[in-house]
Amino acid sequence: MLNLGKIKDGNYYKMVDWNKAVLWKDREISLNKRVVEEWFELQNIDKVVFYDRGKQKVWYAPLEKIKKVWHLKKVGQEEQYYFPIEVLKCKSK
Repeated sequence: MLNLGKIKDGNYYKMVDWNKAVLWKDREISLNKRVVEEWFELQNIDKVVFYDRGKQKVWYAPLEKIKKVWHLKKVGQEEQYYFPIEVLKCKSK
């Protein structure tokens, strides 16, 4: 099942298992290309938020900051927008 996340109050929220979501060899995390291209502009997304329930941590960044460093890359079945995890700030929930 595809984890598309949800949108609320101008933010995009996605539940993740951080250790599995991060492409560790490149230290990157991704956003689904379809979600970005079909939802983000239409919904005026300002911030992207990843939440790991198990770790009780949240990683987040303004979308504009992410857009400056993201790139399309295919790892697995489809192209996604990848960006360095260092762009994100982290806080415990």
